[in-house]
Amino acid sequence: MVFEAGRIFALVGWPALLLAAWLAGEIAHRGLGVPRVCAYALAGIVSSALADTHTTPETAAALSFLANFALGLFLFELGHRINLRWLVTNPWILASGIAESLLTFAVVRWIALAMGQPESIALVLGALSVATSPAALMRVANDLRCSGQVTERALHLCAINCLLSVLLMKGAIGYWQLLASGSLGSAAWNSIAILAVSVGCGILIGIPLPWLLRRLHADERGVTTVFALAVMLVTLLTQGVNVSPLLAALTLGVLMRRNRLALAAAQRNFGALGDLLALFLFVYVASMATWPSTAVGLALAVLLSAGRIAAKMVATAAFARVSGTSTRKGALTGLALAPLSTFALLLLEYSRSAGFGLADGSLSAIAGMVIVMELAGPLFAQWALMLAGETQHKEHY
Repeated sequence: MVFEAGRIFALVGWPALLLAAWLAGEIAHRGLGVPRVCAYALAGIVSSALADTHTTPETAAALSFLANFALGLFLFELGHRINLRWLVTNPWILASGIAESLLTFAVVRWIALAMGQPESIALVLGALSVATSPAALMRVANDLRCSGQVTERALHLCAINCLLSVLLMKGAIGYWQLLASGSLGSAAWNSIAILAVSVGCGILIGIPLPWLLRRLHADERGVTTVFALAVMLVTLLTQGVNVSPLLAALTLGVLMRRNRLALAAAQRNFGALGDLLALFLFVYVASMATWPSTAVGLALAVLLSAGRIAAKMVATAAFARVSGTSTRKGALTGLALAPLSTFALLLLEYSRSAGFGLADGSLSAIAGMVIVMELAGPLFAQWALMLAGETQHKEHY
């Protein structure tokens, strides 16, 4: 009888958890004005603390695919909103993104070393901290129907953050492989090859899409369906050849923007499918992290989070004037880049599956920071966009 009850709970556990998380998100957003994703994350954190999270390898692989597919949809939409011509016309935006990413990496690495973390772990923490969560930022911006200078700059810098985080993470993996094998050529080749194949997969899937959609004269629903299937296909392809599905999805979105295949406003978040996958993504990623068990671990999480946000705000404020905005809006752009979690943890999970020996140690070191930023990051992003005056104050229900 107990065994049957356990099997029933295993079957209904995820749907029940997702329903509870959705209800919590609606209550938090409508009643308290808190971003829905904060409630989703809290539900995942609570579930991981109260329930047994052990799964079979098959179930873990399925959950990992769904999480990568969900984040791939957000990265595709983010890439679709990137205006490469704007970055060429105003190169200071690109320069501010690079400077902000490198300063974040340096500050977080320095704090990690000062708190007693080994050099190899500090490098990984610095690389992961560069990434801004595209899922959280896109969700907050879409929920509040944000538009304006701070919103667009934050989205473009988020894409730069994600790209540079992957590059820095590959550098950290290459450094670890260099220490393990002593071969500089092998370490460099592995990092460069993975990046090239990831981008190549995005381009490969994206090449026939413009021709297909124009031949079929697809309406908005058809375009949304094809884009979602393309992201699913690129996720399966990249996982099959063991490269990054996240970078491939971002590349695919940028390519569709270049081919003038537009996502209409009604298609943002990919409709009901996107809503469901976003809910799953935040609950799943939050359930992967564990609350720090010691005061030192909690202090490390808070210091890393504070240093990360401060670095982003300082860098974006410093480049604000030369890039064509006010210092205040520059600082608010940096504050909007506060969300972390999803991209960083899935990137770390991918690296662990690829045989990165430091992944387990890095995961335990960054878990506290992930929890702090899962809850606080979307709030900071919402405050930044509201202070910039780029949100609609009320939703229509």
